[in-house]
Amino acid sequence: MKYEISTRITFPQEISKVLKLEKDRFVAEYGSSYKSEPHITLYLDRYTQEGFSQLLHGLRELRVKPFAISLLEPKVRLEEDRHRNLYIMDISNKEQLRQLHDKVSEIAIPYRSPFLREKTWQRLEHQGIHTDGTRESLRAHEGAEIIEIFNPHITLGEIDFDRPQAEIADVRKNLKSIKGREIVISSIVVFLYGKKSGAEKAELIDEVTIPLRS
Repeated sequence: MKYEISTRITFPQEISKVLKLEKDRFVAEYGSSYKSEPHITLYLDRYTQEGFSQLLHGLRELRVKPFAISLLEPKVRLEEDRHRNLYIMDISNKEQLRQLHDKVSEIAIPYRSPFLREKTWQRLEHQGIHTDGTRESLRAHEGAEIIEIFNPHITLGEIDFDRPQAEIADVRKNLKSIKGREIVISSIVVFLYGKKSGAEKAELIDEVTIPLRS
């Protein structure tokens, strides 16, 4: 069994409903692979089953005062290395989100799996960095690092450069009703997924909400 954790910020139902309709449109019309409920990812990595309980213990000791973000205008982000355009809804107050991300990462990293996520491994292979799928094997490649710059946003969908692109004006029209809405971030949610050998998809094993408190 392979395990992954995803620590996220989720949204009120009335906002999630509008965002999900647009995400589903990208799936149906443009073949986007982003089918999950709308969220902001704080930390995502391959994990160990034993580490999950230790992670939860650490996060429950986290002291972060609840804060607010606002939903900004949707835009397109060019991702040359992945040969795609990423359509997102931007957000405000990114500095506080980065601080939260740093604190969550500090707690999560000691318990992560010695193996890389499959998508990370594939990306490294595409870049010509060949490993056996372990973090340790990266040391054989001088200067090779997994660099993930945390730039919080809400992903709507992705479209390969070679495919017809969505009109950003349509995206903005569809999300006009929630643009400018303020959301109070008072908790984070940790999802544990497991994928059996040979299985196509991972299954949700556990979901735990951690309240933020000062």
